[in-house]
Amino acid sequence: MPAKKEKGKITEDLEKLKKIVEWFESRDEVDVEEGLSKVKEGSEIVKRLKVRMAEIENEFEVVKEDLER
Repeated sequence: MPAKKEKGKITEDLEKLKKIVEWFESRDEVDVEEGLSKVKEGSEIVKRLKVRMAEIENEFEVVKEDLER
């Protein structure tokens, strides 16, 4: 079950990033404070995704090693 939960989390985070990008694209002018808040939020999401992607890469390596035995 945890893998399914993590998949959902990755999908959720990607959706959040998409909404942040859409928010910026939908405005002719951006309020600096609100824009900064969105950038910070996006930065935290990207950090989480990078960590999870590294974990997934490591999991693939373990599976690959098991298959090569």
